[in-house]
Amino acid sequence: MDKTKKIWKKAKETAANKEQMKSTLAKAGDKLQKLAQNSNELQELKAKLQVLIRMVQSHISKEYKAFPISSIVLILFALAYFITPIDLIPDFIPALGFTDDASVVFLIVKKLNRDIKKFIEWEKEQFEEAE
Repeated sequence: MDKTKKIWKKAKETAANKEQMKSTLAKAGDKLQKLAQNSNELQELKAKLQVLIRMVQSHISKEYKAFPISSIVLILFALAYFITPIDLIPDFIPALGFTDDASVVFLIVKKLNRDIKKFIEWEKEQFEEAE
C-alpha cells in the first residue's frame, strides 16, 4: 500500500475516534510550533492549518456541526500528511521539505473553501456574542 493510501486509511479511522482526533491535533500543533517564522509561505501554511485544527476541535466538542464527516476526513488527511515525517518530499530536506505538505494542505483548503468560510463566519459570531 502506498503512503497516500495509508494516510487516507488512517484519516478515516481517526475520524471515528475522538481520542485519535485529539492526538492528531496535538501532533499537528507541535509541528506547527517548529515551522520557521521568516517565510511568508510557511506563515500562510500555518494559518491554514490553524483553521483546520480549530474546525476539528469544534467538531470534537460538538460546538459546530455544520460540516459533513467527509470534510472532517479530508481535514484529518491533511493533518496526517502534515505530521508524517516521511512523505513524498521528506520534511528534513531544507527548503523543499514542506512543499508537498503545503500542496496537500492548500489543495484540501481549496476543496473545503465553502465549509471554511462558513466556519470562520461562525467563529466571528461566537466572538461577537462573547463580547
